[in-house]
Amino acid sequence: MITTELRTDPITGRMVAIDIGPFKRRDDFELEPVRLEDPPAQCPLCEGREADAGNEILAWREGGPANVPGWSVRVVPNRHPMLRIEGQMHVRGEGLLESRDGLGAHEVIVETPIHDQPLHTLDVDRLWRVLWAWRTRIQDLKRDSRFASVVIFKNHGRAAGARLDHAHSHLAAFPLITPALADKLRGAARHLTKSGKCIFCDLIAQELHDGRRIIRDQDALLAIAPYASRAPFETWIVPRDHAPRFEDATDATLLALAAAIKEVMARIDWALERPACNVVLHTGPLNGEGDRAFHWHVEIIPRVTRVSGLEWGCGVHRNPVSPEEAASVLRC
Repeated sequence: MITTELRTDPITGRMVAIDIGPFKRRDDFELEPVRLEDPPAQCPLCEGREADAGNEILAWREGGPANVPGWSVRVVPNRHPMLRIEGQMHVRGEGLLESRDGLGAHEVIVETPIHDQPLHTLDVDRLWRVLWAWRTRIQDLKRDSRFASVVIFKNHGRAAGARLDHAHSHLAAFPLITPALADKLRGAARHLTKSGKCIFCDLIAQELHDGRRIIRDQDALLAIAPYASRAPFETWIVPRDHAPRFEDATDATLLALAAAIKEVMARIDWALERPACNVVLHTGPLNGEGDRAFHWHVEIIPRVTRVSGLEWGCGVHRNPVSPEEAASVLRC
């Protein structure tokens, strides 16, 4: 009897080994609830310590000057940036070796002034403000012609890479198309060439017809367990209608996305006992080159399994929970 399927991601071609049938191997999980470890008195992101976090680039506040209390969302430069505005665009080569300056932007979105308030526990209107900050910063950074792509990511919990407990996300702007985005764009372009259609639009239509991997179907957004999910309970939130770039999303779409993130992450918390997770926003290239073939989307990836030699040696992820079973649990 077959107990594992090797599934191919229809967009990137990535292969995943997925256990099928009822979930039996709970020992594959590392279920460790996210706990606060940082003393609030030493947290640089808390309200009242604005100088510790840095001068704000953007903030949602009801009035008053910058860099003082009274904000609900705040964007500041990363204190230890991976990428910097200063730098050159040229590529350096030495035989087969290639490098370039770490040119770009690296910003931190402080999602709440309250130390122990995870993103998905915010009221919908407050979560909307976080998404507004994401959109506003992308709109601003795309004015810099040196930047080609932007990714926004969130590390929730130490197991997901967070160094601070206080709820925050990161924005990184690159002078090139990042490899993860390039993989998706190549797959989308191949499908567009063969069929004349957007692969995301076609996948959404197929998933709606099938129904087994649908987690949430409301408003203009769809939450699905991807067919070749890399991790247990991996969830994508994707616009139902064609929408390549997040910076073009309407206020109403951001409100719907806030409600979807809040609901889906609450269900994941219930199913996996408040796990660490990564949240990633993928949006099309800033110059519009992927507009015909791409949908922006948010990926929520619980960090509840170990990365082993299989992933490092083969590039094949192993997922002990089928997306069909995960979707069934999260629909409850």
